[in-house]
Amino acid sequence: MNLIIQRWLCCLGICCSLQVTAQTVTPARPNILWIITDQQTAQAMSIAGNKELHTPAMDRLAARGVRFTRAYCAQPLCTPSRISMFSGRMPHQMQLTTNASDKENRWPDTVIMAGRLMKAAGYRTGYVGKWHIPLLTADSARHGFQYMKNIQMRDWMDASTPADCAAFMKQNSRQPFFLIASFVNPHDICEWARGDDMKMDILPPMPDSSHWPGLPANFEIPQQEPPVVREQQHSNYRTYPTLQWKPEQWRAYRWAYNRLTEQVDQYVGMVLETLRKYKLEDNTIVIFTSDHGDGYAAHRWNQKQVLYEESASVPLIIAGPGVGVGVTDDQLVCNGTDILPTLCDYAGAAKPGYLAGRSLQPLLSGRQQQLRDTLVIATTFADNEKSLDIDGRAVITPRYKYIVYDKGPIREQLFDLQQDPGEMHSLATDKRFRSLQEQFRRYLRQWCASNDDSFHPLKP
Repeated sequence: MNLIIQRWLCCLGICCSLQVTAQTVTPARPNILWIITDQQTAQAMSIAGNKELHTPAMDRLAARGVRFTRAYCAQPLCTPSRISMFSGRMPHQMQLTTNASDKENRWPDTVIMAGRLMKAAGYRTGYVGKWHIPLLTADSARHGFQYMKNIQMRDWMDASTPADCAAFMKQNSRQPFFLIASFVNPHDICEWARGDDMKMDILPPMPDSSHWPGLPANFEIPQQEPPVVREQQHSNYRTYPTLQWKPEQWRAYRWAYNRLTEQVDQYVGMVLETLRKYKLEDNTIVIFTSDHGDGYAAHRWNQKQVLYEESASVPLIIAGPGVGVGVTDDQLVCNGTDILPTLCDYAGAAKPGYLAGRSLQPLLSGRQQQLRDTLVIATTFADNEKSLDIDGRAVITPRYKYIVYDKGPIREQLFDLQQDPGEMHSLATDKRFRSLQEQFRRYLRQWCASNDDSFHPLKP
């Protein structure tokens, strides 16, 4: 009898040891929950130091994971950014650089979409919420999602997403799953700016102007800005109704944007609480990001597309087993190209050879290494699905950002992001920085040649 008890205690000790290990080491096949908002700039979280809004769900997620403070989208426009995230390639490599509907069905057959990749790795796959990808939702053989809900745009769409996500998680709680929860807000700021009805939610009554946020420090248009940037604003006055706005209107814009962000934070919180409800939190990698940012009144800009920080930078938080807790990481990251190889590492999926980015798993697990010292992102100015035939590229380093467009009498901008985080004073015409500017030109030419990019940088 004593021998039996000793063996039982030994087994109990082993079980306890395994339980402790499971809290600190990534499980062999964790669930993966990928949450995406739409048009949320990296600044629009209270965890990022913004005192004009409160995002408790995002803050809690950051407190138990890693928050990347220098994360960018591949291209600040809905469809190109989403295509990049779900393919792991740059938009120009997918030949999709404007918005497009699913009916166009233009997803290349040679590229495996994220859902199909994860399904092939043995995961149950689900997608809930905004789609905005040129691939038919009915074509599950190509996109790989076995469960799709709440895909079509409609009123209160965001409010439905947590319930549909909960149904999927409950049904698949005993097997590895890959679920994307895609929200629309704070994209409704586009409707608010032009006075249209809101699609997702209604805003609370607007208080008097003493309660509105102040103007950002970089509210004014920078000197020596490439003229094509403002030409974009004249492409569609419904998209850019802000041309003649007074400062008070911009303050009201920031108030409305903050409230929309707070509303989507509540829904994000519901999805995260579902993990806890079904005891999935300890075995689920959670990725939170947005497809692109918003002008947020910086440089008198609403919308996205430009390569300024507010439009191009995005929140990126990753939490879960084996991930550092309460960590901030300032390395240069692209959610468009780096998330998919990260998913492959966690899922044990074979990585397609064409992936353009790098896995974040080593950084998430605490291994000290430099991911990259330079990042390139892109833009194609478009009026929704119509290209305006104006392309731009940004080369970003830990300190500097070099922006160049392919048209206009002034094409370049160069910013010292340490000394000038608001991007107000371009150094492109300063002779003291001529050598640095030529280095950026040379790097971009080499990058374009290596990445099949037909963009034509200026010669050094």
